[in-house]
Amino acid sequence: MNAFVAKCGCNCTTCPTYKDNVQNIEERKACSSGWERYLNIKLSPEKLRACDGCSLPDSERNTYYLNCKIRKCCIENGMDNCAYCSIFPCRELESVHSMQLIQSKEDFTSLTGKEINEDDFVRFIEPYAGLKHLNEIRKKLSKSEIKNYKKFTPKNKSNKFPEDLSVTFDTGCHGLKRIYDLITSLAIRTNVSYAEYMTLRAKREQLLKMLMAFGIYGIIVKAGSDSLELDGEVYLAQKLPGMYHKLLEYLDELKQYHISGEIIVLDPKTWQTPTGGLRRKGWKIRISFGDSSTDGEDIRVFKIYTMKLHRKHGINTYRYFNIADLSVMIMK
Repeated sequence: MNAFVAKCGCNCTTCPTYKDNVQNIEERKACSSGWERYLNIKLSPEKLRACDGCSLPDSERNTYYLNCKIRKCCIENGMDNCAYCSIFPCRELESVHSMQLIQSKEDFTSLTGKEINEDDFVRFIEPYAGLKHLNEIRKKLSKSEIKNYKKFTPKNKSNKFPEDLSVTFDTGCHGLKRIYDLITSLAIRTNVSYAEYMTLRAKREQLLKMLMAFGIYGIIVKAGSDSLELDGEVYLAQKLPGMYHKLLEYLDELKQYHISGEIIVLDPKTWQTPTGGLRRKGWKIRISFGDSSTDGEDIRVFKIYTMKLHRKHGINTYRYFNIADLSVMIMK
């Protein structure tokens, strides 16, 4: 058993915040300074918490990282760490943190643009080179030691599509069916690892809330075909992921559901912060559904649906949007 290698491969005992490595103020200052210089983590020496290692059982741990999805996945599968898994290395493992794929100080400099000497690399970066450590463990394992992972599929709690809708709703029935299919399939995949299951669950919620904000607050405009535009200030007021790279990631994710999205820059000088964040003003987002064959029908139906849902349920709209409740569209 590799007791001091975290589930994701971090080396707990050489980590500068491991309990044995922060026993006095000088060690705390060194950790705080190194983290800020190389990892952009700003914690004063007094706020650093001595960690007792990720791999200890929950009952024996006093400090954080208990909610790490990689840690939970390994515990769910009864594995010491990810090296023992049949799908090693998975995407969730490779993207768990920014230093995961680092192999050398040259890799670090190439990734961050920061120069680092060998001593500082060993002290502040190498402990987090998770894939490197796990590969070393993997090479020593026999085939019998590698385990198959448990497969998970999110439960679909969506309402059924009303079969008589074509009779009771005389406009946009086909568009509504496409909207229903979108909501019920968004970020739903079968037979995934527990770590990916946790990622998809969180991603589904964020993507649905993002689309719901477009439906409730977006304005229909003609931009080639009908599109929905949402002002940046209104978007950020919904407390959705606001960093530029995160928003781009979600817009890219929506492409597989035939939703095109782009950020429209209104003021090139003020729309972003120096670190790449989105300011409250100076930009907007535009999305469009399907292709020209739908002639904007999906956008119009989606707008009608979300507005009706919001008028009826108010702050509880997401609960009904999440299950694709179409009852508000049935004419009585």
